[in-house]
Amino acid sequence: MKKYISIATLLVAGTAFANAALTMLADFPTLVSGASTVGTVTDVSDLYTEGNTVYSLDSGAFINLTNTNVLGALTADSGVVVVAAWIKLDSDASQYNTLFGFGESETGLKFGVKDDDLFGVTKNVKESVGNFSISKDVWELISFEYNVSDKNFRLLATETNGQYYSIKDNTTMNTPTIPTFAIGSPNGNATSDGEIFQGLIANFTVFSSTGYENNEAVLTALGAAPTLIPEPSAFGLLAGLGALALVGTRRRRK
Repeated sequence: MKKYISIATLLVAGTAFANAALTMLADFPTLVSGASTVGTVTDVSDLYTEGNTVYSLDSGAFINLTNTNVLGALTADSGVVVVAAWIKLDSDASQYNTLFGFGESETGLKFGVKDDDLFGVTKNVKESVGNFSISKDVWELISFEYNVSDKNFRLLATETNGQYYSIKDNTTMNTPTIPTFAIGSPNGNATSDGEIFQGLIANFTVFSSTGYENNEAVLTALGAAPTLIPEPSAFGLLAGLGALALVGTRRRRK
């Protein structure tokens, strides 16, 4: 059964992950249990194996919210904020499909997929990274690692095993007037509808770290890609075929 949500703000205590220098600030269950949702955001987690939190974002939909742990890390004096998720695009990303945004246009930061590549933005300076080959209808793990002190960032994707691009922006990012961030929108106040994410987002998590992390650490912390639960009809068909085979075997024995 699909569950339609409206979102509020909950806090989550930082949880350290074993074998990785990553501390969880907030994850999907926490973030989507409360603030405002624009458009249709559907919880489809029950279609996947246990342990996966999966949301479908229709065209024009996004999640606008506030979380003290995440906002505190993004505005701190030091450290790295890691935003990671499994994504499955509805179509080839000829437009900007923005997974995460913070702050207003021209003052904040954002990250997502454009033309099968990853892009990141700090202080309205947009940089794309090529050769990622992110395709539609395929689960891809992508992450954005943002150094809050120097405004550098690193982009990662599972297909490229740790490829990254770094941009230097030593100017101080302006303090956003609306202290929110968004999932699936171009920026924290989500004023533009031309860069909104379209597709599935799974296991979205925000971490803090003392430095940049490699793909293996991010993958370990986030977990494997979502796996669909087989349709009940498939189980019924297999059971029926098994029963027929058993009956045939018994008849031959007679």
